[in-house]
Amino acid sequence: MTPTELLIVGTGGLAKEAAQLARRIDPRGQRWHRIAYVTHDSQELGRELIHGAVEHLDSEVLQRSAAADLVIGTGHAPLRRLLAQRFAAHPGLSFPNLIHPLVEIDPSCVTLGRGNMITQGVVMTCDIRIGDFNLFNWNCTVGHDVVIGSFNVINPSSSVSGHVRMGDACLLGTGCRILERLALSSDLAIGAGAVVTKSISEVGTYVGVPARRVQQ
Repeated sequence: MTPTELLIVGTGGLAKEAAQLARRIDPRGQRWHRIAYVTHDSQELGRELIHGAVEHLDSEVLQRSAAADLVIGTGHAPLRRLLAQRFAAHPGLSFPNLIHPLVEIDPSCVTLGRGNMITQGVVMTCDIRIGDFNLFNWNCTVGHDVVIGSFNVINPSSSVSGHVRMGDACLLGTGCRILERLALSSDLAIGAGAVVTKSISEVGTYVGVPARRVQQ
């Protein structure tokens, strides 16, 4: 494998964690010989971050012809979708799954798309189907026979029980629980510590035990 550049879109905390995870996966730079951050703000160019610097504007990345791997480094679900769709059209970019080396995923039991970020302590069991560009943060769990769409953000210590169906661009807050055999539509926000006991089809923010929709 010829080493390539790893581009991380974003300059915030999750982007730095993505760089840290990438170097945990590839400590000797045999896969990614360098890491560079991508921003929309020209005033950030040259700023030094973990394992790399802010070197590129997003508009420049979309115009260049050089091949590279790219990771979406934001924990905001709608923005993950927007950025992923924007960069996915570039023929020279690839979107690796970043999976912490201590996470055990059986490829015969878990189907992964591309561009997913799976951090330390994540547990996935069996017969799971996962789309693209999802974030699975520290110590979250995904049970058997679960289907998860794309661009979702599943925050630390969240639990998705068996036979759950989840759409796209949902945010699961820290420590929330999704009980078994439920369906969640797209573009939902589940508050930290909430317990979802019924399927949800109406877009909105849900908090509490049991989780109820917050009136806007």
